[in-house]
Amino acid sequence: MKKLFALILWTAALAPFTAQSQQQPGTLAGFLSGQGLAGVKLERRFENHLFVPVSINNKHAALMIDTGAPVTIIDKNSAGTFGLNVESTTINVGRVFGTRWEHYGVSMAKSIAMGNCVVTNVPVALADTSDMNPDAPSPAIGSHISTVNRLPHLNGLLGAREMSKFGMIIDCARQMLYINPNGPSTAVSQSMASLLSGRGFTRIPMRRNSTNHLEVPAALNGHPTRMIVDTGAAVTTVDRMVASQAGVGISGTRFVEDAGEGRVERLGTGDVRELKIGDFTIPKATLSVVNVSGTMLHAKSAEESNSGLIGAEYLAWNFAVIDVGGMALYLRHPDSR
Repeated sequence: MKKLFALILWTAALAPFTAQSQQQPGTLAGFLSGQGLAGVKLERRFENHLFVPVSINNKHAALMIDTGAPVTIIDKNSAGTFGLNVESTTINVGRVFGTRWEHYGVSMAKSIAMGNCVVTNVPVALADTSDMNPDAPSPAIGSHISTVNRLPHLNGLLGAREMSKFGMIIDCARQMLYINPNGPSTAVSQSMASLLSGRGFTRIPMRRNSTNHLEVPAALNGHPTRMIVDTGAAVTTVDRMVASQAGVGISGTRFVEDAGEGRVERLGTGDVRELKIGDFTIPKATLSVVNVSGTMLHAKSAEESNSGLIGAEYLAWNFAVIDVGGMALYLRHPDSR
Protein backbone atom coordinates (compact mmCIF):
# COMPACT_ATOMS: atom_id res chain seq x y z
CA MET A 1 0.00 0.00 0.00
CA LYS A 2 2.87 2.29 -0.74
CA LYS A 3 1.90 5.72 -2.09
CA LEU A 4 4.05 7.80 -4.43
CA PHE A 5 3.16 11.50 -4.47
CA ALA A 6 4.87 12.44 -7.73
CA LEU A 7 4.73 11.41 -11.37
CA ILE A 8 7.73 10.32 -13.37
CA LEU A 9 7.56 11.11 -17.07
CA TRP A 10 7.94 7.96 -19.12
CA THR A 11 7.25 6.05 -22.28
CA ALA A 12 6.68 2.33 -22.64
CA ALA A 13 5.81 -0.17 -25.32
CA LEU A 14 3.90 -3.42 -25.28
CA ALA A 15 5.43 -6.24 -27.26
CA PRO A 16 3.05 -8.04 -29.66
CA PHE A 17 1.26 -11.03 -28.21
CA THR A 18 -1.67 -13.30 -28.98
CA ALA A 19 -4.73 -13.76 -26.77
CA GLN A 20 -4.81 -16.78 -24.53
CA SER A 21 -7.02 -19.82 -25.14
CA GLN A 22 -10.55 -19.12 -26.34
CA GLN A 23 -13.05 -18.21 -23.66
CA GLN A 24 -16.70 -19.10 -23.38
CA PRO A 25 -18.99 -16.67 -25.25
CA GLY A 26 -21.18 -14.44 -23.10
CA THR A 27 -18.68 -14.27 -20.23
CA LEU A 28 -16.57 -11.25 -19.36
CA ALA A 29 -13.47 -13.25 -20.26
CA GLY A 30 -14.98 -14.23 -23.61
CA PHE A 31 -16.05 -10.67 -24.36
CA LEU A 32 -12.67 -9.15 -23.57
CA SER A 33 -10.83 -11.88 -25.50
CA GLY A 34 -13.03 -11.06 -28.49
CA GLN A 35 -12.03 -7.42 -28.14
CA GLY A 36 -8.35 -8.33 -28.43
CA LEU A 37 -7.42 -8.11 -24.75
CA ALA A 38 -5.07 -10.70 -23.26
CA GLY A 39 -6.00 -12.33 -19.97
CA VAL A 40 -3.47 -13.08 -17.25
CA LYS A 41 -4.46 -15.31 -14.32
CA LEU A 42 -3.94 -13.73 -10.92
CA GLU A 43 -3.29 -15.55 -7.66
CA ARG A 44 -4.54 -14.70 -4.19
CA ARG A 45 -2.33 -14.76 -1.14
CA PHE A 46 -2.69 -14.11 2.59
CA GLU A 47 -4.40 -10.84 3.49
CA ASN A 48 -6.44 -11.47 0.31
CA HIS A 49 -4.09 -9.52 -1.93
CA LEU A 50 -4.03 -10.37 -5.62
CA PHE A 51 -0.66 -10.84 -7.26
CA VAL A 52 0.62 -11.71 -10.71
CA PRO A 53 3.65 -13.90 -11.41
CA VAL A 54 5.96 -11.89 -13.67
CA SER A 55 9.42 -11.81 -15.12
CA ILE A 56 11.40 -8.61 -14.54
CA ASN A 57 14.40 -8.30 -16.83
CA ASN A 58 14.11 -12.07 -17.42
CA LYS A 59 14.15 -12.89 -13.69
CA HIS A 60 11.16 -14.60 -12.06
CA ALA A 61 9.22 -12.38 -9.65
CA ALA A 62 5.73 -11.50 -8.44
CA LEU A 63 3.95 -8.16 -8.12
CA MET A 64 0.92 -7.26 -6.04
CA ILE A 65 -1.95 -5.72 -8.01
CA ASP A 66 -2.24 -2.33 -6.30
CA THR A 67 -4.63 0.28 -7.70
CA GLY A 68 -3.75 2.41 -4.66
CA ALA A 69 -0.16 2.83 -5.88
CA PRO A 70 0.04 5.58 -8.53
CA VAL A 71 3.18 4.00 -10.05
CA THR A 72 4.83 0.59 -10.14
CA ILE A 73 7.16 0.06 -7.19
CA ILE A 74 9.93 -2.53 -6.93
CA ASP A 75 11.35 -3.64 -3.57
CA LYS A 76 14.73 -1.93 -3.31
CA ASN A 77 16.10 -5.15 -1.81
CA SER A 78 15.45 -6.81 -5.20
CA ALA A 79 17.18 -4.14 -7.29
CA GLY A 80 20.38 -6.17 -7.64
CA THR A 81 18.46 -9.33 -8.55
CA PHE A 82 16.84 -7.57 -11.51
CA GLY A 83 19.93 -5.61 -12.53
CA LEU A 84 18.28 -2.25 -11.91
CA ASN A 85 20.46 0.85 -11.86
CA VAL A 86 18.97 3.01 -9.12
CA GLU A 87 18.98 6.81 -8.98
CA SER A 88 18.17 8.58 -5.73
CA THR A 89 15.37 11.14 -5.31
CA THR A 90 14.33 13.51 -2.53
CA ILE A 91 10.74 12.20 -2.54
CA ASN A 92 9.75 10.67 0.79
CA VAL A 93 8.01 7.32 0.86
CA GLY A 94 4.36 7.84 1.78
CA ARG A 95 1.83 5.57 3.45
CA VAL A 96 -1.63 5.79 4.90
CA PHE A 97 -0.17 7.10 8.18
CA GLY A 98 2.07 9.69 6.52
CA THR A 99 5.51 10.05 4.98
CA ARG A 100 8.62 8.23 6.19
CA TRP A 101 12.29 9.19 6.33
CA GLU A 102 13.02 6.82 3.43
CA HIS A 103 13.37 8.36 -0.05
CA TYR A 104 12.20 6.71 -3.25
CA GLY A 105 14.71 5.57 -5.83
CA VAL A 106 13.93 5.43 -9.55
CA SER A 107 15.05 3.07 -12.28
CA MET A 108 14.03 1.62 -15.64
CA ALA A 109 12.98 -2.01 -16.08
CA LYS A 110 13.86 -3.16 -19.57
CA SER A 111 10.98 -5.64 -19.53
CA ILE A 112 8.16 -6.87 -17.31
CA ALA A 113 6.45 -10.00 -18.67
CA MET A 114 3.00 -11.15 -17.51
CA GLY A 115 1.67 -14.29 -19.16
CA ASN A 116 1.96 -13.67 -22.91
CA CYS A 117 2.37 -9.92 -22.37
CA VAL A 118 5.68 -8.09 -22.31
CA VAL A 119 5.81 -4.44 -21.22
CA THR A 120 9.13 -2.83 -22.13
CA ASN A 121 11.05 0.22 -20.89
CA VAL A 122 9.00 0.64 -17.72
CA PRO A 123 10.10 3.36 -15.28
CA VAL A 124 9.73 2.14 -11.70
CA ALA A 125 10.09 3.55 -8.22
CA LEU A 126 12.08 1.66 -5.59
CA ALA A 127 11.36 1.48 -1.87
CA ASP A 128 11.53 -1.02 0.98
CA THR A 129 8.44 -3.23 0.55
CA SER A 130 9.69 -6.13 2.66
CA ASP A 131 6.76 -5.72 5.07
CA MET A 132 4.48 -7.14 2.35
CA ASN A 133 5.92 -10.56 3.12
CA PRO A 134 4.77 -11.58 6.62
CA ASP A 135 5.32 -15.15 7.73
CA ALA A 136 1.82 -16.34 8.54
CA PRO A 137 -1.09 -16.71 6.10
CA SER A 138 -4.74 -15.88 6.82
CA PRO A 139 -7.87 -17.47 5.32
CA ALA A 140 -9.59 -16.12 2.24
CA ILE A 141 -12.80 -14.12 2.64
CA GLY A 142 -16.15 -14.65 0.95
CA SER A 143 -17.69 -17.95 -0.14
CA HIS A 144 -16.95 -17.29 -3.82
CA ILE A 145 -13.26 -16.47 -3.21
CA SER A 146 -10.89 -19.23 -4.24
CA THR A 147 -8.15 -20.73 -2.10
CA VAL A 148 -5.39 -18.47 -0.83
CA ASN A 149 -1.91 -19.31 -2.05
CA ARG A 150 1.39 -18.50 -0.38
CA LEU A 151 4.36 -17.04 -2.13
CA PRO A 152 7.79 -16.75 -0.53
CA HIS A 153 8.27 -13.17 -1.65
CA LEU A 154 6.45 -10.34 -3.40
CA ASN A 155 8.91 -8.14 -5.27
CA GLY A 156 6.79 -5.01 -5.39
CA LEU A 157 3.55 -3.48 -6.67
CA LEU A 158 2.02 -3.14 -10.13
CA GLY A 159 0.67 0.42 -10.01
CA ALA A 160 -2.17 2.37 -11.58
CA ARG A 161 0.03 4.19 -14.12
CA GLU A 162 0.85 1.01 -16.03
CA MET A 163 -2.73 -0.21 -15.64
CA SER A 164 -4.01 2.99 -17.22
CA LYS A 165 -1.37 3.03 -19.98
CA PHE A 166 -2.43 -0.40 -21.21
CA GLY A 167 -6.17 -0.21 -20.55
CA MET A 168 -6.02 -2.89 -17.86
CA ILE A 169 -9.17 -4.38 -16.38
CA ILE A 170 -9.11 -6.25 -13.06
CA ASP A 171 -11.70 -8.90 -12.20
CA CYS A 172 -11.16 -9.10 -8.44
CA ALA A 173 -13.40 -12.09 -7.65
CA ARG A 174 -12.45 -14.24 -10.63
CA GLN A 175 -8.81 -13.24 -10.29
CA MET A 176 -8.05 -12.09 -13.83
CA LEU A 177 -6.08 -9.19 -15.26
CA TYR A 178 -6.85 -8.11 -18.82
CA ILE A 179 -4.42 -6.05 -20.89
CA ASN A 180 -5.17 -4.07 -24.06
CA PRO A 181 -2.13 -3.83 -26.38
CA ASN A 182 -3.65 -0.70 -27.94
CA GLY A 183 -4.21 1.07 -24.65
CA PRO A 184 -7.54 2.28 -23.22
CA SER A 185 -10.50 1.89 -25.57
CA THR A 186 -13.71 3.88 -25.18
CA ALA A 187 -15.54 1.34 -27.35
CA VAL A 188 -14.42 -1.59 -25.18
CA SER A 189 -15.32 0.24 -21.96
CA GLN A 190 -18.77 1.20 -23.24
CA SER A 191 -19.55 -2.31 -24.45
CA MET A 192 -18.33 -3.82 -21.19
CA ALA A 193 -20.50 -1.38 -19.23
CA SER A 194 -23.54 -2.66 -21.10
CA LEU A 195 -22.53 -6.28 -20.54
CA LEU A 196 -22.02 -5.84 -16.81
CA SER A 197 -25.18 -3.77 -16.38
CA GLY A 198 -27.16 -6.71 -17.77
CA ARG A 199 -25.59 -8.90 -15.10
CA GLY A 200 -26.61 -6.72 -12.18
CA PHE A 201 -23.47 -4.62 -11.77
CA THR A 202 -23.56 -0.97 -10.72
CA ARG A 203 -21.14 1.35 -12.50
CA ILE A 204 -19.31 3.89 -10.35
CA PRO A 205 -17.21 6.53 -12.17
CA MET A 206 -13.62 6.94 -10.98
CA ARG A 207 -11.45 10.02 -11.18
CA ARG A 208 -7.72 10.58 -10.74
CA ASN A 209 -6.85 13.12 -8.05
CA SER A 210 -3.85 15.46 -7.99
CA THR A 211 -1.60 12.74 -6.52
CA ASN A 212 -2.83 10.27 -9.15
CA HIS A 213 -4.84 8.07 -6.80
CA LEU A 214 -8.06 6.58 -8.19
CA GLU A 215 -11.11 7.91 -6.33
CA VAL A 216 -14.85 7.23 -6.35
CA PRO A 217 -17.75 9.15 -4.74
CA ALA A 218 -18.91 7.61 -1.47
CA ALA A 219 -21.02 8.31 1.60
CA LEU A 220 -20.72 7.21 5.24
CA ASN A 221 -24.14 7.13 6.93
CA GLY A 222 -25.33 9.67 4.37
CA HIS A 223 -22.32 11.98 4.80
CA PRO A 224 -20.84 12.53 1.30
CA THR A 225 -17.13 11.92 0.79
CA ARG A 226 -14.72 10.28 -1.62
CA MET A 227 -12.62 7.12 -1.22
CA ILE A 228 -9.51 5.74 -2.93
CA VAL A 229 -9.97 2.39 -4.73
CA ASP A 230 -7.10 0.38 -3.26
CA THR A 231 -6.66 -3.31 -4.08
CA GLY A 232 -3.41 -3.13 -2.11
CA ALA A 233 -5.25 -2.41 1.16
CA ALA A 234 -6.29 -5.62 2.93
CA VAL A 235 -9.31 -3.93 4.53
CA THR A 236 -11.42 -0.84 3.91
CA THR A 237 -10.07 1.99 6.04
CA VAL A 238 -11.43 5.41 7.01
CA ASP A 239 -10.01 8.31 8.96
CA ARG A 240 -10.94 8.44 12.64
CA MET A 241 -12.12 12.08 12.62
CA VAL A 242 -14.19 11.64 9.45
CA ALA A 243 -15.75 8.48 10.88
CA SER A 244 -16.67 10.27 14.09
CA GLN A 245 -18.26 13.15 12.19
CA ALA A 246 -20.32 10.64 10.19
CA GLY A 247 -21.64 8.97 13.34
CA VAL A 248 -19.66 5.76 12.88
CA GLY A 249 -19.48 3.70 16.07
CA ILE A 250 -15.80 2.97 16.88
CA SER A 251 -14.78 0.06 19.09
CA GLY A 252 -12.21 -2.69 19.52
CA THR A 253 -9.12 -0.46 19.54
CA ARG A 254 -5.86 -2.31 19.01
CA PHE A 255 -2.36 -1.28 17.98
CA VAL A 256 -0.12 -1.57 14.95
CA GLU A 257 3.63 -1.22 15.24
CA ASP A 258 4.56 -0.12 11.71
CA ALA A 259 3.39 3.46 11.43
CA GLY A 260 6.86 4.62 10.43
CA GLU A 261 9.85 5.90 12.40
CA GLY A 262 8.93 3.82 15.45
CA ARG A 263 5.47 5.33 15.79
CA VAL A 264 2.64 3.22 17.21
CA GLU A 265 -0.74 3.88 15.59
CA ARG A 266 -4.10 3.04 17.12
CA LEU A 267 -6.49 0.97 15.01
CA GLY A 268 -10.19 0.67 15.71
CA THR A 269 -13.21 -1.07 14.22
CA GLY A 270 -15.98 1.08 12.83
CA ASP A 271 -19.58 -0.04 12.31
CA VAL A 272 -21.30 1.92 9.53
CA ARG A 273 -25.06 1.73 9.13
CA GLU A 274 -24.72 2.40 5.40
CA LEU A 275 -21.66 2.68 3.19
CA LYS A 276 -22.43 3.96 -0.30
CA ILE A 277 -19.96 3.75 -3.14
CA GLY A 278 -21.51 5.78 -5.91
CA ASP A 279 -25.05 4.37 -6.22
CA PHE A 280 -24.02 1.01 -4.73
CA THR A 281 -25.11 0.47 -1.12
CA ILE A 282 -23.39 -1.75 1.43
CA PRO A 283 -25.52 -1.96 4.59
CA LYS A 284 -23.97 -2.57 8.01
CA ALA A 285 -20.37 -2.31 6.83
CA THR A 286 -17.44 -2.91 9.17
CA LEU A 287 -14.35 -0.80 8.54
CA SER A 288 -10.91 -0.22 10.00
CA VAL A 289 -10.58 3.22 11.61
CA VAL A 290 -7.18 4.94 11.85
CA ASN A 291 -5.61 8.39 11.82
CA VAL A 292 -5.08 8.73 8.07
CA SER A 293 -2.46 11.29 7.04
CA GLY A 294 -3.76 14.68 5.98
CA THR A 295 -1.71 14.45 2.78
CA MET A 296 -3.55 11.35 1.65
CA LEU A 297 -6.90 12.79 2.70
CA HIS A 298 -6.20 16.08 0.91
CA ALA A 299 -7.44 17.62 4.14
CA LYS A 300 -6.59 21.15 2.98
CA SER A 301 -8.56 20.86 -0.28
CA ALA A 302 -12.34 20.68 -0.01
CA GLU A 303 -12.62 19.74 -3.67
CA GLU A 304 -10.31 16.74 -3.35
CA SER A 305 -10.85 15.67 0.26
CA ASN A 306 -11.58 12.00 0.86
CA SER A 307 -12.10 9.75 3.88
CA GLY A 308 -9.87 6.75 3.20
CA LEU A 309 -9.56 3.56 1.17
CA ILE A 310 -11.90 0.93 -0.27
CA GLY A 311 -9.95 -2.25 0.38
CA ALA A 312 -9.64 -5.77 -0.96
CA GLU A 313 -12.33 -7.35 1.22
CA TYR A 314 -15.32 -5.34 -0.06
CA LEU A 315 -13.96 -5.38 -3.60
CA ALA A 316 -13.80 -9.19 -3.49
CA TRP A 317 -17.11 -9.66 -1.69
CA ASN A 318 -18.89 -7.51 -4.26
CA PHE A 319 -17.34 -9.01 -7.40
CA ALA A 320 -15.48 -5.80 -8.27
CA VAL A 321 -14.42 -5.24 -11.87
CA ILE A 322 -12.06 -2.27 -12.15
CA ASP A 323 -11.69 -0.69 -15.59
CA VAL A 324 -8.61 1.45 -15.01
CA GLY A 325 -8.40 2.59 -18.62
CA GLY A 326 -12.10 3.47 -18.71
CA MET A 327 -12.01 4.98 -15.19
CA ALA A 328 -14.91 2.98 -13.79
CA LEU A 329 -15.52 0.60 -10.88
CA TYR A 330 -18.26 -2.04 -11.17
CA LEU A 331 -19.81 -3.72 -8.10
CA ARG A 332 -22.47 -6.40 -7.70
CA HIS A 333 -24.07 -7.78 -4.56
CA PRO A 334 -23.28 -11.47 -3.93
CA ASP A 335 -26.97 -12.42 -4.18
CA SER A 336 -27.43 -10.68 -7.56
CA ARG A 337 -27.84 -12.67 -10.74
